[in-house]
Amino acid sequence: MRIRLDIEGKQAGSVKFRGRGAAEMALTYLNDIEADEVSIQLVKPDGTKAYAEFEGKFWNMSATKFILSAVKSERNIPEPLQTIPSDIPQPDLTLKERLEMFLRFEYPRVWFSSLDVKRQYEAVYGKINLSTVSTYLARMYRDNILERRGNRNQREYKFGNESNPLMNLEYALTK
Repeated sequence: MRIRLDIEGKQAGSVKFRGRGAAEMALTYLNDIEADEVSIQLVKPDGTKAYAEFEGKFWNMSATKFILSAVKSERNIPEPLQTIPSDIPQPDLTLKERLEMFLRFEYPRVWFSSLDVKRQYEAVYGKINLSTVSTYLARMYRDNILERRGNRNQREYKFGNESNPLMNLEYALTK
């Protein structure tokens, strides 16, 4: 999949993502930027193209749904057509890495609880224990990835402010 993002506003520029992880990288990037307007151009492996522009208060939620819908429709392709050649490197993500990526997509700039994460994660990926979520959130706080507030019964987390070095870079998996 190829994805091109054109950003207008505070962090104006253009970013391209290519390859197997393009959607995940684009979503992570979108949830880390501040913009007034974003246009997205998608080209699926079968050559299908899609284009959309987003602006307003919740542009990032709409843009995320747009990309996820393209990925979802791509995953509905029969299995033999989805096979990836063995010579292309495929990253094996740990549960912590997968959960962190998930959090960046679902909760980029808002406070969330362990229970919020558990429910949303299960809706997308399947069962996960609340204790597992709580443990990883606590570790991400310890590693200065997340901010934390509230007592043990009402604890909430949020991503800290991070600078984004990805602007105007192109990512690609090479064959």
